[in-house]
Amino acid sequence: MSFIKYEYININEYSRPGIRNNGIDGIVMHYTANKGGTARNHKNYFNNLKGNYASAQLFVDDIEALCIIPLNEVAYHANEISKYNADGSRYRPLYSKIGNANYSTIGVEMCLDKNGNITEKTFQNTVKAVKELIAKYPNITRNKIWRHYDVTGKNCPAPWVAKPSELERFKDAVFGKTSGSNSAAKPSTPSAKPSTNKIQEDGMFGPSTANKAMKYEGITPDDEISHQYRQACNKNLYAAQFDNTLKGSTLIRTWQKRLKAKGLYNGAIDGLCGTEMIKAMQRALKTTVDGFISPVSNMVKALQVALNNNKLPW
Repeated sequence: MSFIKYEYININEYSRPGIRNNGIDGIVMHYTANKGGTARNHKNYFNNLKGNYASAQLFVDDIEALCIIPLNEVAYHANEISKYNADGSRYRPLYSKIGNANYSTIGVEMCLDKNGNITEKTFQNTVKAVKELIAKYPNITRNKIWRHYDVTGKNCPAPWVAKPSELERFKDAVFGKTSGSNSAAKPSTPSAKPSTNKIQEDGMFGPSTANKAMKYEGITPDDEISHQYRQACNKNLYAAQFDNTLKGSTLIRTWQKRLKAKGLYNGAIDGLCGTEMIKAMQRALKTTVDGFISPVSNMVKALQVALNNNKLPW
């Protein structure tokens, strides 16, 4: 029996535009910042919203979890990343298929009690609701649950920004007792030895390779070796497809600079992992140069070996 109640608001310009999203890649956690407002109060508010673009799919309080916008539709909860680091890179970049998290994530709002707190009952009800969402979207792993703060830099949910361990406690509650791929996503511990942190050398350009590469370069791991192309996976077929609406990743930009210095790459320093960048990596790794990442790529395998040996050829 579903814990989430699906009670949709009317389609309207400001809160439910009725636009299909591009598939769900993750969950963004929010708080309502409205003392004493229940999930049902918020449903009624967004059902008649005018003059301000805002909403989320799910609202949770001490009693219930209400889904007020279909999960396959856009909600206005986490717009394009607006905060940048000093070097010009995006602040904790969130993978999004069109550069806007509204089109690829589910927004979950936790309601506050009259004192402005997220109660433990609301916390646990949110755990229950998110577990139910993950059953629908098993691609959502521990690393694909973010705070609103992690997406745009907004102070939301404020209690979790002030105390980041609450997000980790939440993830532990959601994934700690599940089985399968999600339960395998455990945070690394300071006591872990480098030799135990090797990735499988399988030639697949997936999250483990991405995270290993970002750790190697001192970048926060987030499962995507490049946010700028879509890694469409259909059974064993991996296809690199450009999306020119997106900005380049810090990881790929770093590698482009090094490869250009070695005379192996002649393209733009744009952070985009396109054909010329792939060819440059293939030249450096001394594999077949065709600009294509196959289902089990010799280039990716060579990259994995280099990362495991902590020695990239650029």
